[in-house]
Amino acid sequence: MDDATIKNHDEANVKDLEDFQIKSSSINRPRPIVRCYDVNEKRSAKKTGQLNSAEQQTDSVHELSSQPQHNTSYAENIDRNVDYQGWLELKKRKWKDILDRRKKQRLSNTRTSHHITDASELLGGLTNHKGAQRRTGVGSYFTTHEVALTRCHWQIIQLLPSSRCGQFFAWVVVEGIMLKIPITIPRAFYLNAKAPAMENFPGRRVTKTLPHGRPSYNLVEVIIDEDKFRKESKKLAALLADPEVEGIYESKVPLEFNAVIQIGCVCKVDKTAKKRNAQDGWSLSELHMKTTTECSYLEQSISFFYIYHSISEGRAIYVIYLPALGTVSVVVVNPYQNKDITPSFLERQFREACQALSIEAIPPRNSIVFKVDYVGHVKDAEKILQGTISELRDKHHGPTLAVIECPNAHLMKSGVPALDDFPCVSIPSNARDSQYQVLGWQQASAKIGMQRSAASSQWLNERISLSRYAHVPLGNFELDWLIFTADVFFSRALHDQQQVLWISDDGVPDLGGNHEESTCFADEVQQPVLTYPGAYRKVSVELKIHHLAVDALLKSNQINEMEGGALLGFDQDMNSSTTLYDQSGFDEATSSASGLRVLKQLIQRCLADAVTSGNVFADAILQHLYRWLCSPQSKLHDPALHRILHKVMQKVFALLLAELRKLGATIIFANFSKVIIDTGKFELTAAKAYCDSVLKTLQNRELFEWIELEPLQFWHSLLFMDQYNYGGIPARPDDSSHNDLHHHSPREEPKVDIVSNWNIAEYLPKKIQDHFVLIVSEFMFIPWDYAQKQAATREALRDGNSCTPSITIVAAENFESHMVEYIKGQIGTHFTDKLLGIARDTVLHMKGINKSENGQQISLGIQQPAGMNHKGDPALEFIKHVCAVLALDQHVQHEVLVMRKNLLKYVRVREFAPEAEFHDPCPSFILPNVICSYCNDCRDLDLCRDSAVLAEEWRCAVPQCGQPYDREVMENALLQIVRQRERLYHLQDLVCLRCNQVKAAHLSEQCACAGSYRCREDVSEFRRKMQIFLNVAIRQKFQLLQECTSWILEVIL
Repeated sequence: MDDATIKNHDEANVKDLEDFQIKSSSINRPRPIVRCYDVNEKRSAKKTGQLNSAEQQTDSVHELSSQPQHNTSYAENIDRNVDYQGWLELKKRKWKDILDRRKKQRLSNTRTSHHITDASELLGGLTNHKGAQRRTGVGSYFTTHEVALTRCHWQIIQLLPSSRCGQFFAWVVVEGIMLKIPITIPRAFYLNAKAPAMENFPGRRVTKTLPHGRPSYNLVEVIIDEDKFRKESKKLAALLADPEVEGIYESKVPLEFNAVIQIGCVCKVDKTAKKRNAQDGWSLSELHMKTTTECSYLEQSISFFYIYHSISEGRAIYVIYLPALGTVSVVVVNPYQNKDITPSFLERQFREACQALSIEAIPPRNSIVFKVDYVGHVKDAEKILQGTISELRDKHHGPTLAVIECPNAHLMKSGVPALDDFPCVSIPSNARDSQYQVLGWQQASAKIGMQRSAASSQWLNERISLSRYAHVPLGNFELDWLIFTADVFFSRALHDQQQVLWISDDGVPDLGGNHEESTCFADEVQQPVLTYPGAYRKVSVELKIHHLAVDALLKSNQINEMEGGALLGFDQDMNSSTTLYDQSGFDEATSSASGLRVLKQLIQRCLADAVTSGNVFADAILQHLYRWLCSPQSKLHDPALHRILHKVMQKVFALLLAELRKLGATIIFANFSKVIIDTGKFELTAAKAYCDSVLKTLQNRELFEWIELEPLQFWHSLLFMDQYNYGGIPARPDDSSHNDLHHHSPREEPKVDIVSNWNIAEYLPKKIQDHFVLIVSEFMFIPWDYAQKQAATREALRDGNSCTPSITIVAAENFESHMVEYIKGQIGTHFTDKLLGIARDTVLHMKGINKSENGQQISLGIQQPAGMNHKGDPALEFIKHVCAVLALDQHVQHEVLVMRKNLLKYVRVREFAPEAEFHDPCPSFILPNVICSYCNDCRDLDLCRDSAVLAEEWRCAVPQCGQPYDREVMENALLQIVRQRERLYHLQDLVCLRCNQVKAAHLSEQCACAGSYRCREDVSEFRRKMQIFLNVAIRQKFQLLQECTSWILEVIL
């Protein structure tokens, strides 16, 4: 390239770097956005060198234009290929002249620097002479970052730990520039000792409230480096054995979490902090939190790229979506040769996903380039991703972050080192995505990848909104963001109230390192379940209960007053005296009063945000309040707070049911999550009107102000034994608008759905289960059909008369009595004859069912009680099960007992024989608060009767999710329950056989009433409970649980 070409090119594209901040520059362009990376120092140095050489060429071209004409003509006459040495000497003289001219220009700029105010206005008005000199050189380019860091607020995207203890890297955006800044986070803990000072760990004395009302003697706040803290860990452990030391608090708080609490997502450097290079590092004490209302947080759209990954048995798919470059690259790892994905298929799926998500700005056709690559190994796919991300880094400048959705984000970063150059935000991965089909897996997984890519921008915008509300850096949310956000809010609220945190990583609160207040005396929290079995022939409704925990917490003072102060104890100031801890003893309500007070204030603020501003994140926290309190995954999990709130919830729950009974409803089933009531109405429209009236009345009650009842399902008829054994005729959504239209066409058969959910039928032989379901369904349908025909007759009479007859209570009672007589007649004729026929066929054709039935019970892993060993007669079991269900109707119990007596005679069993008595064949154990790791759904699992669990499908029940549950977490929860029950069994009280009083004297052999003592829980009952856990462990292949329960059963004789 000749000099003229160089001149034209450089004049058009390059300006002098040293004139970057001078307005008089001939080229006015926006200031470029530059990222600083520690890992790219060599690359940055290389690019800087190339830029400087280009500037020199530019300057030389500008200066050559002003040289005398003879030099120019002389230079043009010398050919570099003929006389290279002469050409080089001439160039050296020119470069020397150019260097002299530039030095003179720099000196003149220094003398007139006080007239240049643009840079000083941008950087905060530097006035010293040294700063003026630096603004005119290359150093001004880097001084921009240094001064902006001290004068402008930081928008923190992510805090990352480094290889050094206590050293973190913060990805921040300052004035549109993204930087990676080292931050030192010290370790802060509190030492509570009776001695005035501790020599090894000096600090400042503070006044704070300790957890659980523990006495504060000389509370000292110690702040040391993390490296020193780890070296001195043995000395700290030795201090706990010192009788002068009461405890060491907040020693388990993660440094990253501590930084998030203190500085949030927006902070500013302290005014007294010394100015330094961006890579010299900052201390956490030099940064101060700023609210998102004072300083904006990612208000301008930030560039991102999205990576999706799923893998299954050597087959995998990678999707990288680059909105900045308009490309979607799909890499398929397939050891075989088939190729099922094309770019046109990807484009069609991507556009359909955008339309399904109602994305306003759907990209036009051909605006996004789709690429497909096939490789044989994962390493090859990671190389392609590495090259694609490197290309993005070279072409696109400005703040950019990576959004990753994969099963293992750490493994992804280790395989693709280019991700270390960007802050990374992780999306929870659905494990179901990695369960590939045998055939057609490529298109199915690619379709999911396109759906997730299309939704990535919406997800990122929602997460940025969450970051602004929670004041948490975008990349520091944990997978369960609800629990993490609640922990952050509660920690900040406790700090504001000068309370010490009890954060730990094992679900056991950190109470200073001493475990005197052990949880061994804590009873297991039982979820209340009320069941009223029966046949409900009138319209019933299932109501879902929302915000019960929120209402109980906010109304706790009112409930405590109603209980005379016996529920929560007396409210007191924990700082008033050090003897309050001794006075409270094991009264956890009194000791946890301060924490409960702060929690109540926090929920009030969240409630105000949800009601006044409609904040969806505050509403989500309110909905998951109880899940957060009872989850061991929470950093601030405190079983004492959980038990206190549970007591208040039980009181509110009982008052709610009492209020429903006052309003005329009959309770069928109730727990903390739902309640089923009998409305007492025969018509669906009347039942819905009654339900609306009840809900409005409850909302007007001050005590139930925040409880929301949502109707889920109406039932025309319901036969209810328990929540796993019921059947009914559900109401259709159009029944209310077109009520009983089939009455106008008598010839048309009524169309009705019958729901049969009977877990006890699973323990009958397979060949007679259908007969059981048929008999029970007819027992529900025949009375309902009779009632519909009677209603149609009344409707016809009403149409014939000009006036509408009034329906009185007497008429309703007469109608109900007619229906009862009709059912009694059906039992004596239809059901008796049908059951006798089924029993006769069962006796004749199913004599060999004993062995197969016993094999079924063994496969289910359920051990029957001692009185349930008469399983050899299928006809007897069928009679017992059917009669037990039909006897749920209280009005026809006598007729059912007569029918049962006749049926038992047929199988040669006496009516009151032990083998004729019905027992629930399946013991029940409910594992509470099972949380989905993907959608955060929370439900209770019956490990013995849930059909999905028995089929070994441990999945989320939400249809759109289906995420498999973490079996290890479930096994750990079961292990904790087993150990707690064993501990409570060994530490149980002795009670008197005569007066049932608890033994108070330790050495007395008899009670004061001369009665003998016995254990509160019998050994047979304890063995039965442990046997249930053993059966579950064997069936679900929980090895640790099986070993633990087996050992307990061997020890307990």
